[in-house]
Amino acid sequence: MKYQKILGLVATAGLFLAGCTTDSDTQNTWFSDPSAVRISASVGSTFTRSNPTAGLDEGLKSFNSGDKIGVTSGGTSVIYSFDGTDWLPGSNTDYLVWDTKNMSFQCWYPADGKNSFDKGYIQADQSDAQKIVNSDYMAAEIKPASIPEDKVLKVELERKTARLTLNISHFNAQFADVAKIDHVNIISKASTDASETSTVTINPFPVAGEASEIGKVGTTYTALVAPGAIEAQLYLPSGEAATTPLVVKTSALEAGKSYTYNLIVGKDAVTIDDMTVAEWKPGETTGGEALERPDYLTFTADGSTSIKIECTGGYVVSGLEYSVNFGEWKEWSGTWVSFGPKTNLRLRGTSEKGTAESSSKYASFTFNPYGNEQQVQCTGDIRTLLDYTNYKNVDTGNARFCYLFYECKKLTTAPKLPAMKLADYCYTNMFGYCENLETAPDLPAKDLPQSCYYDMFNECKNLVTGPKISATKMSKFSCQWMLVNCPKLSSVTLLTPSDQMNAESALERWLENSGTSVTTRTLIVKDKAAYDALNSKSYLPSQWQISSSCTVQDEEGNDITE
Repeated sequence: MKYQKILGLVATAGLFLAGCTTDSDTQNTWFSDPSAVRISASVGSTFTRSNPTAGLDEGLKSFNSGDKIGVTSGGTSVIYSFDGTDWLPGSNTDYLVWDTKNMSFQCWYPADGKNSFDKGYIQADQSDAQKIVNSDYMAAEIKPASIPEDKVLKVELERKTARLTLNISHFNAQFADVAKIDHVNIISKASTDASETSTVTINPFPVAGEASEIGKVGTTYTALVAPGAIEAQLYLPSGEAATTPLVVKTSALEAGKSYTYNLIVGKDAVTIDDMTVAEWKPGETTGGEALERPDYLTFTADGSTSIKIECTGGYVVSGLEYSVNFGEWKEWSGTWVSFGPKTNLRLRGTSEKGTAESSSKYASFTFNPYGNEQQVQCTGDIRTLLDYTNYKNVDTGNARFCYLFYECKKLTTAPKLPAMKLADYCYTNMFGYCENLETAPDLPAKDLPQSCYYDMFNECKNLVTGPKISATKMSKFSCQWMLVNCPKLSSVTLLTPSDQMNAESALERWLENSGTSVTTRTLIVKDKAAYDALNSKSYLPSQWQISSSCTVQDEEGNDITE
Protein backbone atom coordinates (compact mmCIF):
# COMPACT_ATOMS: atom_id res chain seq x y z
CA MET A 1 0.00 0.00 0.00
CA LYS A 2 1.14 3.50 -0.81
CA TYR A 3 1.14 5.61 2.42
CA GLN A 4 0.94 9.21 1.40
CA LYS A 5 -0.55 11.35 4.16
CA ILE A 6 -4.22 11.23 3.18
CA LEU A 7 -7.07 12.13 5.52
CA GLY A 8 -10.22 10.25 6.48
CA LEU A 9 -13.01 12.25 8.08
CA VAL A 10 -15.81 11.23 10.41
CA ALA A 11 -19.10 12.94 9.65
CA THR A 12 -20.27 13.55 13.20
CA ALA A 13 -17.98 15.22 15.75
CA GLY A 14 -16.56 13.02 18.45
CA LEU A 15 -17.38 9.72 16.72
CA PHE A 16 -14.37 7.51 16.06
CA LEU A 17 -15.46 4.97 13.50
CA ALA A 18 -12.50 2.55 13.74
CA GLY A 19 -14.89 -0.35 14.24
CA CYS A 20 -16.86 0.34 11.05
CA THR A 21 -16.39 -1.72 7.92
CA THR A 22 -17.85 -1.52 4.44
CA ASP A 23 -17.77 -3.51 1.24
CA SER A 24 -15.17 -1.15 -0.18
CA ASP A 25 -11.51 -2.22 -0.05
CA THR A 26 -10.69 1.44 0.37
CA GLN A 27 -12.82 1.72 3.48
CA ASN A 28 -11.75 -1.67 4.87
CA THR A 29 -8.09 -0.66 4.64
CA TRP A 30 -8.66 2.81 6.01
CA PHE A 31 -10.87 1.77 8.92
CA SER A 32 -8.66 -1.12 9.94
CA ASP A 33 -5.41 0.84 9.94
CA PRO A 34 -4.61 1.88 13.56
CA SER A 35 -2.37 4.69 12.30
CA ALA A 36 -5.05 6.30 10.13
CA VAL A 37 -5.93 9.90 10.90
CA ARG A 38 -9.60 10.64 11.56
CA ILE A 39 -11.12 14.07 11.90
CA SER A 40 -14.10 15.66 13.60
CA ALA A 41 -14.99 18.83 11.71
CA SER A 42 -16.62 21.84 13.31
CA VAL A 43 -17.29 25.54 12.82
CA GLY A 44 -15.85 27.34 15.82
CA SER A 45 -16.98 25.52 18.95
CA THR A 46 -20.13 23.96 17.46
CA PHE A 47 -19.76 20.70 15.59
CA THR A 48 -20.20 20.72 11.80
CA ARG A 49 -21.45 23.46 9.59
CA SER A 50 -25.00 24.56 8.92
CA ASN A 51 -27.16 22.46 6.65
CA PRO A 52 -29.74 25.12 5.77
CA THR A 53 -31.98 22.74 3.85
CA ALA A 54 -32.55 20.56 6.92
CA GLY A 55 -35.66 21.02 9.02
CA LEU A 56 -34.62 19.29 12.23
CA ASP A 57 -31.90 20.00 14.77
CA GLU A 58 -30.06 16.80 13.85
CA GLY A 59 -30.09 17.84 10.22
CA LEU A 60 -28.71 21.24 11.08
CA LYS A 61 -25.66 19.52 12.54
CA SER A 62 -24.93 17.40 9.47
CA PHE A 63 -23.15 17.70 6.16
CA ASN A 64 -24.92 17.01 2.89
CA SER A 65 -24.06 14.00 0.83
CA GLY A 66 -21.61 15.12 -1.82
CA ASP A 67 -19.97 17.82 0.29
CA LYS A 68 -16.21 18.04 -0.18
CA ILE A 69 -13.35 19.07 2.09
CA GLY A 70 -9.77 19.65 1.02
CA VAL A 71 -6.78 18.74 3.18
CA THR A 72 -3.08 19.41 2.72
CA SER A 73 -0.38 17.73 4.78
CA GLY A 74 3.25 17.08 3.97
CA GLY A 75 2.87 18.78 0.61
CA THR A 76 0.03 16.52 -0.56
CA SER A 77 -3.49 17.83 -1.16
CA VAL A 78 -6.48 15.49 -1.18
CA ILE A 79 -10.21 16.05 -1.66
CA TYR A 80 -12.62 14.09 0.54
CA SER A 81 -16.27 13.51 -0.33
CA PHE A 82 -19.08 12.81 2.12
CA ASP A 83 -21.23 9.82 1.14
CA GLY A 84 -23.90 10.46 3.74
CA THR A 85 -22.07 8.45 6.40
CA ASP A 86 -18.29 8.77 5.98
CA TRP A 87 -15.72 11.05 4.43
CA LEU A 88 -13.83 9.04 1.83
CA PRO A 89 -10.55 9.83 0.04
CA GLY A 90 -10.60 9.98 -3.72
CA SER A 91 -8.03 7.17 -4.14
CA ASN A 92 -8.26 3.59 -2.92
CA THR A 93 -4.57 3.52 -2.04
CA ASP A 94 -3.95 6.86 -0.36
CA TYR A 95 -4.91 8.12 3.11
CA LEU A 96 -3.29 10.02 5.94
CA VAL A 97 -1.49 8.27 8.76
CA TRP A 98 -0.16 9.85 11.91
CA ASP A 99 3.53 10.76 11.71
CA THR A 100 5.33 12.62 14.48
CA LYS A 101 7.68 14.14 11.88
CA ASN A 102 4.82 16.02 10.22
CA MET A 103 2.11 17.33 12.55
CA SER A 104 0.71 20.14 10.42
CA PHE A 105 -2.67 19.96 8.66
CA GLN A 106 -4.35 22.57 6.43
CA CYS A 107 -8.07 22.12 5.77
CA TRP A 108 -10.61 24.08 3.72
CA TYR A 109 -14.26 23.87 2.81
CA PRO A 110 -15.92 23.68 0.34
CA ALA A 111 -13.35 21.96 -1.86
CA ASP A 112 -14.81 22.77 -5.26
CA GLY A 113 -11.63 22.49 -7.30
CA LYS A 114 -11.00 26.23 -7.19
CA ASN A 115 -10.76 27.02 -3.48
CA SER A 116 -7.56 26.32 -1.57
CA PHE A 117 -6.30 26.66 1.97
CA ASP A 118 -5.01 30.14 1.14
CA LYS A 119 -8.18 31.60 -0.36
CA GLY A 120 -11.79 30.91 -1.21
CA TYR A 121 -13.80 32.19 -4.14
CA ILE A 122 -17.17 33.92 -3.89
CA GLN A 123 -19.88 32.38 -6.05
CA ALA A 124 -22.07 34.61 -8.21
CA ASP A 125 -25.21 32.50 -7.85
CA GLN A 126 -26.30 32.46 -4.20
CA SER A 127 -30.00 32.59 -5.01
CA ASP A 128 -31.20 29.69 -2.87
CA ALA A 129 -30.40 27.94 0.40
CA GLN A 130 -28.09 25.38 -1.21
CA LYS A 131 -26.25 27.66 -3.61
CA ILE A 132 -25.35 30.17 -0.92
CA VAL A 133 -23.51 27.43 0.99
CA ASN A 134 -21.05 27.11 -1.89
CA SER A 135 -19.62 30.47 -0.80
CA ASP A 136 -19.40 29.51 2.88
CA TYR A 137 -15.61 29.28 2.65
CA MET A 138 -13.86 28.11 5.82
CA ALA A 139 -10.31 27.08 6.62
CA ALA A 140 -8.20 25.92 9.53
CA GLU A 141 -4.61 24.96 10.25
CA ILE A 142 -4.06 22.44 13.04
CA LYS A 143 -0.74 21.59 14.63
CA PRO A 144 -1.25 18.98 17.38
CA ALA A 145 1.47 18.77 20.00
CA SER A 146 1.24 14.98 19.95
CA ILE A 147 -0.72 12.15 18.39
CA PRO A 148 -4.05 11.88 20.24
CA GLU A 149 -4.87 8.53 21.80
CA ASP A 150 -8.09 8.21 19.79
CA LYS A 151 -6.26 9.22 16.59
CA VAL A 152 -8.91 11.90 15.97
CA LEU A 153 -7.76 15.26 14.69
CA LYS A 154 -10.21 17.93 15.87
CA VAL A 155 -10.61 20.64 13.25
CA GLU A 156 -12.33 23.91 14.14
CA LEU A 157 -12.97 25.60 10.83
CA GLU A 158 -13.02 29.40 10.79
CA ARG A 159 -15.29 31.34 8.50
CA LYS A 160 -13.40 33.57 6.10
CA THR A 161 -16.41 35.34 4.59
CA ALA A 162 -18.92 37.79 6.05
CA ARG A 163 -22.69 37.41 5.89
CA LEU A 164 -24.56 40.45 4.58
CA THR A 165 -28.34 40.80 4.81
CA LEU A 166 -30.25 43.69 3.26
CA ASN A 167 -33.72 44.17 4.74
CA ILE A 168 -36.27 46.26 2.82
CA SER A 169 -37.83 47.93 5.84
CA HIS A 170 -39.80 50.69 4.12
CA PHE A 171 -40.63 52.48 0.88
CA ASN A 172 -41.04 56.22 1.24
CA ALA A 173 -44.13 58.22 0.29
CA GLN A 174 -43.07 58.57 -3.37
CA PHE A 175 -44.30 55.03 -4.02
CA ALA A 176 -47.76 53.55 -4.32
CA ASP A 177 -48.87 50.89 -1.88
CA VAL A 178 -47.70 48.16 -4.30
CA ALA A 179 -44.07 49.30 -4.22
CA LYS A 180 -41.48 46.55 -4.54
CA ILE A 181 -37.89 45.83 -5.54
CA ASP A 182 -37.38 44.06 -8.86
CA HIS A 183 -33.99 42.52 -8.07
CA VAL A 184 -30.77 43.14 -6.15
CA ASN A 185 -27.12 42.70 -7.07
CA ILE A 186 -24.33 42.63 -4.49
CA ILE A 187 -20.78 43.42 -5.58
CA SER A 188 -17.99 41.69 -3.65
CA LYS A 189 -14.31 40.98 -4.16
CA ALA A 190 -14.03 37.75 -6.11
CA SER A 191 -12.08 35.94 -3.40
CA THR A 192 -11.07 36.19 0.24
CA ASP A 193 -7.48 37.02 -0.72
CA ALA A 194 -6.60 40.41 0.77
CA SER A 195 -4.84 41.41 -2.46
CA GLU A 196 -7.80 40.46 -4.69
CA THR A 197 -8.68 43.16 -7.26
CA SER A 198 -11.38 41.39 -9.27
CA THR A 199 -15.05 41.56 -8.28
CA VAL A 200 -18.06 39.29 -8.63
CA THR A 201 -21.70 40.31 -9.02
CA ILE A 202 -23.79 38.19 -6.65
CA ASN A 203 -27.41 37.18 -7.11
CA PRO A 204 -28.36 36.99 -3.39
CA PHE A 205 -30.75 34.67 -1.58
CA PRO A 206 -34.15 36.41 -1.22
CA VAL A 207 -36.71 35.65 1.49
CA ALA A 208 -40.16 37.27 1.46
CA GLY A 209 -41.43 39.15 4.49
CA GLU A 210 -44.95 39.34 5.87
CA ALA A 211 -46.29 40.39 2.47
CA SER A 212 -45.26 36.91 1.18
CA GLU A 213 -43.95 38.44 -2.03
CA ILE A 214 -40.29 38.87 -2.90
CA GLY A 215 -39.35 42.52 -3.24
CA LYS A 216 -41.97 44.01 -0.93
CA VAL A 217 -41.46 45.40 2.57
CA GLY A 218 -39.84 42.83 4.84
CA THR A 219 -37.95 41.05 2.07
CA THR A 220 -34.37 40.17 2.94
CA TYR A 221 -31.51 39.61 0.49
CA THR A 222 -28.59 37.62 1.93
CA ALA A 223 -25.15 36.91 0.47
CA LEU A 224 -21.83 35.60 1.71
CA VAL A 225 -19.17 38.10 0.69
CA ALA A 226 -15.43 38.61 0.92
CA PRO A 227 -14.22 40.84 3.78
CA GLY A 228 -14.10 44.52 2.89
CA ALA A 229 -16.47 47.23 1.69
CA ILE A 230 -19.45 46.01 -0.34
CA GLU A 231 -21.70 47.71 -2.88
CA ALA A 232 -25.34 46.68 -3.29
CA GLN A 233 -27.44 47.66 -6.29
CA LEU A 234 -31.23 47.76 -5.94
CA TYR A 235 -33.29 47.76 -9.13
CA LEU A 236 -36.88 48.99 -9.22
CA PRO A 237 -39.45 47.66 -11.72
CA SER A 238 -39.44 49.42 -15.08
CA GLY A 239 -41.63 52.51 -14.98
CA GLU A 240 -41.05 53.16 -11.28
CA ALA A 241 -37.79 55.04 -11.70
CA ALA A 242 -34.68 55.37 -13.83
CA THR A 243 -33.11 52.14 -15.03
CA THR A 244 -29.89 52.89 -13.14
CA PRO A 245 -29.77 51.07 -9.81
CA LEU A 246 -30.07 52.59 -6.37
CA VAL A 247 -26.72 52.06 -4.67
CA VAL A 248 -25.91 51.21 -1.05
CA LYS A 249 -22.31 51.04 0.14
CA THR A 250 -21.24 49.38 3.36
CA SER A 251 -18.29 50.00 5.59
CA ALA A 252 -15.56 47.34 5.72
CA LEU A 253 -17.10 44.00 6.68
CA GLU A 254 -15.10 41.55 8.78
CA ALA A 255 -14.79 37.82 8.25
CA GLY A 256 -16.89 35.69 10.58
CA LYS A 257 -19.43 38.43 11.32
CA SER A 258 -23.03 38.88 10.25
CA TYR A 259 -24.29 42.30 9.15
CA THR A 260 -27.89 43.42 8.67
CA TYR A 261 -28.73 46.68 6.94
CA ASN A 262 -32.30 47.99 7.20
CA LEU A 263 -33.02 50.05 4.11
CA ILE A 264 -35.50 52.83 3.35
CA VAL A 265 -36.10 52.90 -0.41
CA GLY A 266 -36.86 56.06 -2.35
CA LYS A 267 -37.14 56.51 -6.10
CA ASP A 268 -33.84 58.37 -6.27
CA ALA A 269 -31.86 57.02 -3.33
CA VAL A 270 -31.66 54.40 -0.61
CA THR A 271 -31.20 55.39 3.02
CA ILE A 272 -29.62 53.10 5.61
CA ASP A 273 -32.11 53.19 8.47
CA ASP A 274 -30.15 50.99 10.88
CA MET A 275 -27.24 48.58 10.78
CA THR A 276 -26.45 45.80 13.21
CA VAL A 277 -23.41 43.58 13.42
CA ALA A 278 -23.02 40.39 15.41
CA GLU A 279 -20.82 37.35 15.59
CA TRP A 280 -21.87 34.90 12.90
CA LYS A 281 -23.02 31.96 14.98
CA PRO A 282 -21.90 28.45 14.09
CA GLY A 283 -24.73 26.55 12.44
CA GLU A 284 -26.09 29.58 10.60
CA THR A 285 -25.45 30.16 6.93
CA THR A 286 -28.41 31.60 5.10
CA GLY A 287 -29.99 33.93 7.63
CA GLY A 288 -33.12 35.08 5.84
CA GLU A 289 -35.06 36.48 8.79
CA ALA A 290 -35.82 40.18 8.75
CA LEU A 291 -34.23 42.05 11.61
CA GLU A 292 -36.74 43.54 13.99
CA ARG A 293 -36.56 47.30 13.62
CA PRO A 294 -36.58 49.42 16.76
CA ASP A 295 -40.08 50.57 17.69
CA TYR A 296 -39.17 54.24 17.48
CA LEU A 297 -41.38 56.93 18.95
CA THR A 298 -43.28 58.00 15.82
CA PHE A 299 -45.60 60.93 15.13
CA THR A 300 -48.07 61.11 12.25
CA ALA A 301 -50.63 63.82 11.48
CA ASP A 302 -53.71 64.28 9.32
CA GLY A 303 -52.24 67.44 7.81
CA SER A 304 -49.09 69.52 7.79
CA THR A 305 -47.89 70.36 11.26
CA SER A 306 -44.69 70.79 13.24
CA ILE A 307 -43.33 70.00 16.65
CA LYS A 308 -40.75 71.44 18.98
CA ILE A 309 -39.54 70.89 22.52
CA GLU A 310 -39.99 73.46 25.26
CA CYS A 311 -37.82 73.13 28.34
CA THR A 312 -38.81 74.08 31.89
CA GLY A 313 -36.61 74.69 34.92
CA GLY A 314 -33.38 74.91 32.94
CA TYR A 315 -33.64 71.45 31.40
CA VAL A 316 -31.40 70.91 28.35
CA VAL A 317 -32.25 68.39 25.61
CA SER A 318 -29.43 65.95 24.80
CA GLY A 319 -28.91 62.64 23.03
CA LEU A 320 -32.03 63.03 20.86
CA GLU A 321 -32.28 62.47 17.09
CA TYR A 322 -35.11 62.80 14.58
CA SER A 323 -35.93 61.48 11.11
CA VAL A 324 -38.65 62.84 8.82
CA ASN A 325 -40.39 60.31 6.58
CA PHE A 326 -37.71 57.64 7.07
CA GLY A 327 -34.98 60.07 6.02
CA GLU A 328 -31.58 60.74 7.50
CA TRP A 329 -31.25 60.80 11.28
CA LYS A 330 -30.28 64.23 12.58
CA GLU A 331 -29.41 65.56 16.01
CA TRP A 332 -32.31 67.48 17.56
CA SER A 333 -31.98 70.30 20.05
CA GLY A 334 -35.75 70.77 20.17
CA THR A 335 -36.27 73.42 17.46
CA TRP A 336 -39.30 73.29 15.14
CA VAL A 337 -39.50 70.24 12.83
CA SER A 338 -42.28 69.88 10.24
CA PHE A 339 -44.02 66.68 9.12
CA GLY A 340 -47.31 65.40 7.71
CA PRO A 341 -49.48 64.71 5.85
CA LYS A 342 -48.39 61.33 4.45
CA THR A 343 -45.09 61.66 6.26
CA ASN A 344 -43.96 60.82 9.75
CA LEU A 345 -41.52 62.04 12.36
CA ARG A 346 -39.48 59.45 14.23
CA LEU A 347 -37.50 60.11 17.39
CA ARG A 348 -34.78 58.11 19.09
CA GLY A 349 -32.41 58.84 21.94
CA THR A 350 -29.50 57.78 24.10
CA SER A 351 -30.30 59.49 27.41
CA GLU A 352 -31.16 56.92 30.06
CA LYS A 353 -32.65 59.67 32.23
CA GLY A 354 -35.38 60.29 29.66
CA THR A 355 -36.72 63.81 29.11
CA ALA A 356 -36.83 65.09 32.68
CA GLU A 357 -34.64 65.36 35.75
CA SER A 358 -37.54 66.02 38.12
CA SER A 359 -41.15 67.19 38.14
CA SER A 360 -39.90 70.78 37.95
CA LYS A 361 -37.11 70.35 35.39
CA TYR A 362 -38.29 68.73 32.18
CA ALA A 363 -38.94 68.89 28.42
CA SER A 364 -42.39 69.02 26.78
CA PHE A 365 -43.59 68.56 23.20
CA THR A 366 -45.49 71.44 21.60
CA PHE A 367 -47.39 71.24 18.30
CA ASN A 368 -47.90 74.08 15.83
CA PRO A 369 -50.90 73.46 13.54
CA TYR A 370 -50.14 76.35 11.15
CA GLY A 371 -53.62 77.74 11.72
CA ASN A 372 -55.32 74.34 11.40
CA GLU A 373 -55.74 72.11 14.40
CA GLN A 374 -54.43 68.82 13.06
CA GLN A 375 -54.88 65.64 15.04
CA VAL A 376 -51.59 63.95 15.87
CA GLN A 377 -50.93 60.30 16.60
CA CYS A 378 -47.95 59.04 18.59
CA THR A 379 -46.94 55.38 18.48
CA GLY A 380 -43.88 53.35 19.39
CA ASP A 381 -42.02 52.42 22.56
CA ILE A 382 -41.04 55.29 24.86
CA ARG A 383 -37.88 53.37 25.81
CA THR A 384 -36.36 54.11 22.38
CA LEU A 385 -35.71 57.60 23.74
CA LEU A 386 -33.46 56.06 26.41
CA ASP A 387 -31.28 53.75 24.31
CA TYR A 388 -32.68 52.85 20.92
CA THR A 389 -29.91 50.31 20.32
CA ASN A 390 -30.94 48.22 23.34
CA TYR A 391 -34.31 49.62 24.30
CA LYS A 392 -35.87 46.32 25.35
CA ASN A 393 -33.18 45.80 27.98
CA VAL A 394 -32.34 49.38 28.96
CA ASP A 395 -32.36 50.28 32.67
CA THR A 396 -35.47 52.42 33.18
CA GLY A 397 -34.99 52.95 36.91
CA ASN A 398 -33.75 56.53 36.47
CA ALA A 399 -35.89 57.54 33.49
CA ARG A 400 -38.50 60.30 33.78
CA PHE A 401 -40.97 61.73 31.25
CA CYS A 402 -42.74 64.30 33.41
CA TYR A 403 -45.02 66.64 31.41
CA LEU A 404 -43.75 65.23 28.11
CA PHE A 405 -47.12 65.54 26.33
CA TYR A 406 -48.60 68.15 28.65
CA GLU A 407 -51.32 70.19 26.90
CA CYS A 408 -50.84 68.38 23.58
CA LYS A 409 -54.54 68.86 23.01
CA LYS A 410 -54.65 67.24 19.57
CA LEU A 411 -52.82 64.08 20.58
CA THR A 412 -55.18 61.15 19.88
CA THR A 413 -52.96 58.13 20.61
CA ALA A 414 -50.21 57.54 23.15
CA PRO A 415 -46.97 55.52 22.89
CA LYS A 416 -46.36 52.27 24.72
CA LEU A 417 -45.01 52.47 28.28
CA PRO A 418 -43.74 48.93 28.94
CA ALA A 419 -41.09 49.71 31.56
CA MET A 420 -41.18 47.39 34.57
CA LYS A 421 -38.79 49.45 36.71
CA LEU A 422 -39.87 53.02 37.42
CA ALA A 423 -38.35 56.15 38.92
CA ASP A 424 -40.29 58.34 41.34
CA TYR A 425 -42.37 60.98 39.51
CA CYS A 426 -41.52 59.23 36.21
CA TYR A 427 -44.88 59.83 34.47
CA THR A 428 -46.11 62.81 36.48
CA ASN A 429 -48.55 64.82 34.34
CA MET A 430 -47.21 63.08 31.27
CA PHE A 431 -50.55 63.36 29.42
CA GLY A 432 -52.13 66.16 31.43
CA TYR A 433 -54.72 68.12 29.39
CA CYS A 434 -54.40 65.84 26.35
CA GLU A 435 -58.04 66.53 25.58
CA ASN A 436 -58.35 64.24 22.54
CA LEU A 437 -56.56 61.20 23.90
CA GLU A 438 -59.07 58.33 23.88
CA THR A 439 -57.15 55.28 25.12
CA ALA A 440 -54.50 55.15 27.82
CA PRO A 441 -51.49 52.82 27.46
CA ASP A 442 -51.17 49.79 29.71
CA LEU A 443 -48.94 50.16 32.76
CA PRO A 444 -47.32 46.78 33.54
CA ALA A 445 -44.90 47.87 36.30
CA LYS A 446 -45.38 45.94 39.56
CA ASP A 447 -43.55 48.06 42.13
CA LEU A 448 -44.70 51.69 42.05
CA PRO A 449 -42.43 54.36 43.57
CA GLN A 450 -43.62 57.68 44.95
CA SER A 451 -45.80 59.82 42.67
CA CYS A 452 -44.92 57.79 39.56
CA TYR A 453 -48.45 58.15 38.10
CA TYR A 454 -49.33 61.41 39.82
CA ASP A 455 -51.73 63.51 37.67
CA MET A 456 -50.80 61.33 34.70
CA PHE A 457 -54.08 61.72 32.76
CA ASN A 458 -55.43 64.82 34.45
CA GLU A 459 -58.10 66.62 32.36
CA CYS A 460 -58.09 64.12 29.48
CA LYS A 461 -61.64 65.11 28.51
CA ASN A 462 -62.15 62.45 25.81
CA LEU A 463 -60.38 59.55 27.50
CA VAL A 464 -62.70 56.53 27.28
CA THR A 465 -60.47 53.56 28.12
CA GLY A 466 -58.27 53.95 31.15
CA PRO A 467 -54.98 52.12 31.73
CA LYS A 468 -54.51 48.61 33.00
CA ILE A 469 -52.56 49.18 36.22
CA SER A 470 -50.78 45.93 37.12
CA ALA A 471 -49.06 47.18 40.27
CA THR A 472 -48.71 44.76 43.17
CA LYS A 473 -47.00 47.29 45.43
CA MET A 474 -47.91 50.95 46.02
CA SER A 475 -45.96 53.81 47.55
CA LYS A 476 -46.81 57.26 48.79
CA PHE A 477 -48.87 59.22 46.22
CA SER A 478 -48.26 56.56 43.52
CA CYS A 479 -51.59 57.13 41.72
CA GLN A 480 -52.81 60.32 43.35
CA TRP A 481 -55.07 62.35 41.01
CA MET A 482 -54.12 59.98 38.22
CA LEU A 483 -57.40 60.10 36.25
CA VAL A 484 -59.03 63.18 37.70
CA ASN A 485 -61.52 65.12 35.54
CA CYS A 486 -61.90 62.55 32.75
CA PRO A 487 -65.70 62.74 32.25
CA LYS A 488 -65.94 60.18 29.41
CA LEU A 489 -63.91 57.50 31.20
CA SER A 490 -65.84 54.23 30.89
CA SER A 491 -63.39 51.58 32.06
CA VAL A 492 -60.26 51.22 34.15
CA THR A 493 -58.33 48.26 35.57
CA LEU A 494 -56.47 48.21 38.90
CA LEU A 495 -54.94 44.86 39.91
CA THR A 496 -53.33 45.99 43.16
CA PRO A 497 -53.98 43.71 46.18
CA SER A 498 -55.92 45.00 49.16
CA ASP A 499 -52.93 45.21 51.52
CA GLN A 500 -51.32 47.86 49.31
CA MET A 501 -54.19 50.32 49.65
CA ASN A 502 -52.68 51.51 52.93
CA ALA A 503 -49.77 53.35 51.31
CA GLU A 504 -50.15 57.05 52.11
CA SER A 505 -52.61 58.70 49.71
CA ALA A 506 -51.63 56.15 47.05
CA LEU A 507 -54.97 56.45 45.23
CA GLU A 508 -56.31 59.66 46.68
CA ARG A 509 -58.80 61.31 44.28
CA TRP A 510 -57.52 59.15 41.43
CA LEU A 511 -61.01 58.94 39.85
CA GLU A 512 -62.44 62.24 41.04
CA ASN A 513 -64.94 63.73 38.55
CA SER A 514 -64.24 60.93 36.07
CA GLY A 515 -66.86 58.87 34.25
CA THR A 516 -69.48 61.48 35.07
CA SER A 517 -70.84 61.98 31.54
CA VAL A 518 -71.26 58.32 30.57
CA THR A 519 -74.16 56.05 31.44
CA THR A 520 -72.20 52.86 32.17
CA ARG A 521 -68.79 52.13 33.64
CA THR A 522 -66.65 49.04 34.25
CA LEU A 523 -64.10 48.77 37.05
CA ILE A 524 -61.82 45.73 37.14
CA VAL A 525 -60.00 45.03 40.40
CA LYS A 526 -57.94 42.13 41.69
CA ASP A 527 -60.66 40.67 43.88
CA LYS A 528 -63.48 41.48 46.30
CA ALA A 529 -60.99 42.30 49.07
CA ALA A 530 -59.33 44.90 46.86
CA TYR A 531 -62.70 46.47 46.04
CA ASP A 532 -63.63 46.62 49.72
CA ALA A 533 -60.26 48.18 50.57
CA LEU A 534 -60.78 50.88 47.93
CA ASN A 535 -64.16 51.69 49.42
CA SER A 536 -62.92 51.71 52.98
CA LYS A 537 -60.22 54.23 52.04
CA SER A 538 -62.80 56.38 50.22
CA TYR A 539 -60.86 55.92 46.99
CA LEU A 540 -63.97 55.20 44.90
CA PRO A 541 -66.39 58.00 43.99
CA SER A 542 -70.03 56.96 43.95
CA GLN A 543 -70.14 56.55 40.17
CA TRP A 544 -67.41 53.87 40.41
CA GLN A 545 -69.12 51.82 43.11
CA ILE A 546 -71.25 48.76 42.39
CA SER A 547 -74.59 49.86 40.94
CA SER A 548 -76.81 49.43 37.91
CA SER A 549 -74.53 51.83 36.02
CA CYS A 550 -71.20 50.44 37.24
CA THR A 551 -70.08 46.84 36.83
CA VAL A 552 -67.21 45.74 39.05
CA GLN A 553 -65.31 42.58 38.13
CA ASP A 554 -62.33 40.66 39.49
CA GLU A 555 -59.27 39.93 37.36
CA GLU A 556 -60.83 36.64 36.21
CA GLY A 557 -63.85 38.46 34.78
CA ASN A 558 -66.29 37.48 37.51
CA ASP A 559 -68.81 40.08 38.67
CA ILE A 560 -68.32 41.34 42.21
CA THR A 561 -71.45 42.06 44.22
CA GLU A 562 -72.03 43.77 47.53
